[in-house]
Amino acid sequence: MYAKAIGLFAASALSYYFLVFRTDSIWAALAWGFVLAMALVGIGFNVQHDGNHGGFSRYKWVNRSAGFTLDLIGASSYFWADKHNHNHHVYTNIPHEDADINLGPLARLSEEHRWLWFHRFQHIYLWALYAFVHLRYLFTDLHRMSGLKKDGLTENYPRGWDLVAMIAGKVIFLTFAFAIPLTQHSFGRVAGIYVLVSMAMGIVFSTVFQLAHTVDNVEHPLRGATDHNEWVIHQIRTTANFAPRNWFLTFTLGGLNFQREHHLFPKISHVHYPAISKVVRAVCQEYKVDYCESPSVWEAIRSHYRFVKAMGAKP
Repeated sequence: MYAKAIGLFAASALSYYFLVFRTDSIWAALAWGFVLAMALVGIGFNVQHDGNHGGFSRYKWVNRSAGFTLDLIGASSYFWADKHNHNHHVYTNIPHEDADINLGPLARLSEEHRWLWFHRFQHIYLWALYAFVHLRYLFTDLHRMSGLKKDGLTENYPRGWDLVAMIAGKVIFLTFAFAIPLTQHSFGRVAGIYVLVSMAMGIVFSTVFQLAHTVDNVEHPLRGATDHNEWVIHQIRTTANFAPRNWFLTFTLGGLNFQREHHLFPKISHVHYPAISKVVRAVCQEYKVDYCESPSVWEAIRSHYRFVKAMGAKP
C-alpha cells in the first residue's frame, strides 16, 4: 500500500513537471494532463480515502497527512471526512439523510425526491454532469463556510488548526493549479488544461462511487419507513460490490470495488478487503442475508443506468 502511494506521488509529480515546464504542444499537454489526472485520482482512491477513514496507518498524524492530500487536489478533507463518514456511512441510501444521493433538482435518485419533467432524461445527461464534480470544489467549500450550503454536516465549522489547515490547503492547491502554471503559459491554456484534467477526474470519481449505491440491485429505503434493518444488514443490502475478481481494478481503485467490506469496516486498510469479503460472504450465506455484486464494471454501469432511468420516469 505504501509503495503504491509513493508510486502515485511520483507519477503525479513527474507528470506535473512535464506538463508545466517541458510541454509546448497541445497533444503533449493533453497526454501529460491525462496522466496527471489519473495519478491524482489514484491518490484520491488509495491515499486520502484510507487516511480520512483512519485506515492508512495506526498513527493519527499519518492518517491526517494522508487525508490532507485531498486538500492538495482541491477539496477540503475536513468537510469531506465529516460529510462522508458521519453522513453517507451512517445513513446509506436514505433520502434527505445521505447527501451522496441528494443532488438537488438536477437529479432524482430516490422515490422520495421531487420529480421534475427533465428527470426523464437524467440517464442521458447525468454522465455529462459527472465531469463537473471536481470543478465544483473551487467554490463548494467556500459555500459551506458561508453557511449557505448545508449538506449533512455534523461537526462544527473548522476552527483553530483545522481552519489553518483548510486555508493552507487552498493556498497550496491554487498555487500548483494556477499560480505556477501561469508563469509558464497563457491564462487560456492554463484554464483549458485545468478544466480538462478536472473533468477527467470528475468522471472517474463519480462513476466509481455511483456504482456502489445508486444501482438497481441494492435496497433504497425510504426515510419515513418504520422497518429499517439493523445497521450491519442495512449496509450490506444498500451497498454493492463490483468486479470483485478483477485484481487490477482492486489495486487501482483502492479496494473501492469491495464497497460492502469498506462500509462494514471503514477503518481497516483497503488491502485487506478481498480477504475480508470471503468471510462476509460466508456469514451472509449462513444467516441468509442477501448481498449484491456485479461481476464486472460493465454490468455495474448498466445497473446504474437502469436505476437512474427508472428514477427519472414520472411517478
